[in-house]
Amino acid sequence: MMYLQPKKQSLVKQQGSALMLALFVMIVLMLLGSALVKILSTSSETIAQEVIGTRALMAANAGMQAHLQKTFPLNTPNPQACPADFSYDLSAVDGLKHCWAHVTCIAYSTPAPGESYYRFVSQGDCGSSAIDSESIGIVRSSRTLQVEARNL
Repeated sequence: MMYLQPKKQSLVKQQGSALMLALFVMIVLMLLGSALVKILSTSSETIAQEVIGTRALMAANAGMQAHLQKTFPLNTPNPQACPADFSYDLSAVDGLKHCWAHVTCIAYSTPAPGESYYRFVSQGDCGSSAIDSESIGIVRSSRTLQVEARNL
C-alpha cells in the first residue's frame, strides 16, 4: 500500500490560520462580554431609579398624612387653620433614608357657611445618598401628591 505525502507547499500556506481563527473568536467573545456588562449596568441603574422613585412616593405620602393630621386632628369637630408650609426630614424613618417631604396647604373658597376646603400638595424627594446642591453621580427622584379635602 502506498501513502501519499502532502505537498510541503500546501502546509506552508496554512500556517497561522489557527492563530487568526483564535484571535477572531477572542474578539467576538470580548465584544459579547462588553455588551453583556453594559446591559447589566443599565438594568441595575433602572432598578435603582425605580426603588428610589417608590421611596419618594412614600415620603410624599408620609408628609401628606402628617399635614392632614395637623389640619384634621382626631376627636375634634372643626378642622384647624391651614398649617404653614413645612418640610419633613424623613431620614430617621426606616426605608426613607435620604428622603424629604415638603408639604403646602391652601385654603380656598367655601360655597356654604361652615364648610372649609383645603388643597394639600406634598413633594417627596429621595436620593441614593445625601442630597446636596453639589451632589454628582447620585440617583435622585421626586414625586408629587395632591389631595383636596373638606371638613364634614
